[in-house]
Amino acid sequence: MLISFEGIDGAGKSTQARKLKEYLEERGLDAVLLREPGGTSLGEAVRDLLLREEPLPLTELLLFEAARSELVGRLIRPLLDEGKVVILDRFTDSTLAYQSYGRGLDANLVEELNRTAAQGLVPKLTILIDLEPHIALSRKRDKNRFENADFIRKVREGFLEIARKEMERFYIIDGNRPPSAVFEEVKKAVEEKLWELRKL
Repeated sequence: MLISFEGIDGAGKSTQARKLKEYLEERGLDAVLLREPGGTSLGEAVRDLLLREEPLPLTELLLFEAARSELVGRLIRPLLDEGKVVILDRFTDSTLAYQSYGRGLDANLVEELNRTAAQGLVPKLTILIDLEPHIALSRKRDKNRFENADFIRKVREGFLEIARKEMERFYIIDGNRPPSAVFEEVKKAVEEKLWELRKL
């Protein structure tokens, strides 16, 4: 099972992804947490580069997709084949929200490259932790170039639009609550999806 966490920076998705991994392991499931970009040496190098440099939007997109191709081919696909639960801190929806809605790149191009780099993989469940941009920005100690208020507003709108188009896969959670309350919703979403899959 592939589960992804999405949301703007500061929404708390990384914290919730870690808590879910621990929760699933306590229940006897073999869970692995990975992040995008990252997970492989190439992916981590891309992550460091993009935090330091500001490439053109298309260059940025291609770097994200290259990191994803490595992550899927070297880790995600093999782990899924072994029957593990893979939890992703960001996946293809982030690329569409940030690079298309945020940066203005053609959505069809982004979606096509997403499909290619992800080898057609689509999460069984995507948890979108939604939060007002000004609250998310106030939570961040170390600002980076992706954390401009107007840009983040466009990205948030993008996430919500993507979720509206794929409601069967998405579970939207209000992130403006204590982490423990948010995690109760995360557990509910995962349990519902596991129950649904058992019935297939």
